[in-house]
Formats: sequence, structure tokens, C-alpha cells
Amino acid sequence: MKKFLIKILLFTVAFFLAEKIFYLVLIASPKYEKDKRLEQVITGKMNKDIMIIGSSRGARDIIACQIEDSLGLSTYNLSYQGSDIEFHEFLLRSVLKFNKKPKMVLLTVDDPVELLSSELTFRYDRCYPLAKYKYINEEMILRGEKSFLSNFLVLARLNKRNFYLWNRDFTDLDRIMDCGSMPISFQREGREYSFINNYENYQKINEVPSKIDAFLKFQQLCITNDIVLYLVFPPNFRALNRQFENRLRQISDPKTNFFIYDTTNTIYRNKSYYFDESHLITKGAIVLTNELIEELRTFPEQMKQQNN
Repeated sequence: MKKFLIKILLFTVAFFLAEKIFYLVLIASPKYEKDKRLEQVITGKMNKDIMIIGSSRGARDIIACQIEDSLGLSTYNLSYQGSDIEFHEFLLRSVLKFNKKPKMVLLTVDDPVELLSSELTFRYDRCYPLAKYKYINEEMILRGEKSFLSNFLVLARLNKRNFYLWNRDFTDLDRIMDCGSMPISFQREGREYSFINNYENYQKINEVPSKIDAFLKFQQLCITNDIVLYLVFPPNFRALNRQFENRLRQISDPKTNFFIYDTTNTIYRNKSYYFDESHLITKGAIVLTNELIEELRTFPEQMKQQNN
């Protein structure tokens, strides 16, 4: 029995020593990650007056540097393709923890799937390469994505993405501007679609409780930190779902502002301004961003006065 226990002890010690070799992979992973935005957030390098947060519609349809040039306020786009409101709440919470708080946040919402179970998800793939950071690992443990053993074992922190130790080039669809925006300059080929004037009824019963909770927490973070919050509705190549809009108004705080694209602007019914049914190309993003700028023009002076 004594020999058996000694063997177990030796094996355990050898395992702990051997698995520490993978620490080299863990600490190298961030270096090979092309999208540095989340790492800039958690290392305190995301100090901006205006933050844009959302999914691909925020990334594609709003050009942050255009807002900055027009309003004279530093602006950055922290939107990620396919990300949901739970990821957006995590982003804002992280910005506030490690950086100076922004004066304004523009949260783009996905009509009508923002609160529904859909293809929008928490972007763990953006977290895996940063697993060396305790803050990121603790968030993944909290969300059940990692075991508590990852606090002690390097292998428990690793994901297959950590082994992509080579430089990955951006494609034409994921190229990021210096201001974080990702507009598309070309149209998607081989996809036929027409403008839809009608829309399906919005089904409240399909809402995901965790997404509702994240939406409410996002608003509360802005209220608690005295941040101006805008919910931004970019266009789809179909009519705006007013039931979805009304649902968001029902669960929004009175301090939350709404910006809805100009539904009477015929440009948003012109397919040549779209990449696909849900995303504008650059010339469409410029139009939408200009509309947004006009809405926000009254705020720069107010926000400057807040600092004085």
C-alpha cells in the first residue's frame, strides 16, 4: 500500500511539472491573436469618450472614426460579429473595470433577435487566446465554460485555439480599421433577396431569460456610471419590426435613448447599399453614421461640461 501511495505521489508531481510546459503556449497565445481589441480592454488601453458595442451590425454599419471626426470626441467600435447581449454586457463591464469610463455608449441591437435564442452567442473564441489573464479565466469559470481546476492547471485553461501559434491574416470580411469598425466595401455575390414590407409577429415567449438579464444589467451599468446610453437600430433590408422596438421600450429605463434609422430614407430600400439582408456596405454605413452624428450633435458640449 505504501509503495502504491508513493507511486501515486510521484505521478502527481511528475504530471504537475510536465503540464507546466504548456504554460509557454498559454502566454504566447495573445501574441498571435490578430484582433487585439479585447486584450486592449483588459490591459487598460481602451479609454474613449464614445464606445460602440454590438454584433456584426454594429461593426459593419457604424464607422467610429467618422463620428470622432465630426464630434471631436474619441470614438471606438468594440462590436464583434455574432456576439450577443451577454457578451456585450461583459465587454462594457470590462471597459469600466480597467479603463476610464466612456461618456457615451452606443449599443446596436439586432432586430428582432436581440433577446431571442439565435445564432448570436457569447464569443468564447475571443476569450480563449487570452486565457493567461486571470480576469478572463475567472469569467469563463463563472459562465461554466472552464472548470475551477483552471485556477491550478495550465492544461485546464487551454483550448485548441491556444495552439494556433502562427500569424493569421485578416480576410476582406474581418479587417479592422484603427477605430475598431469593420465596414464592407463590396456586395455579397450569388444571393438573391427582396425588400420585405411585412414581418413576423415578435414572440415574447421565445426570449431567453439570461439575455433579458444581461440587457437590464447593461443599462444599469450605464445608469450607475452616469453614461449616456443609446440603443441604435441599424436597418435590415426589410421593414422595421415595430413589435420588437416596442418590446425594448417596455424593458428600457427612461434614461435610455433610442436611435432608429430614418425609415423613410429610400436608400435603405436600395439593395446596392447592402452586403446582404442584414448588413450595409461602406457607402450605406456612411449614410447611417451621418444620421447618427446629427442625432448626437447636441451631446458633445454637455459631455464636456460634465468633465469641468
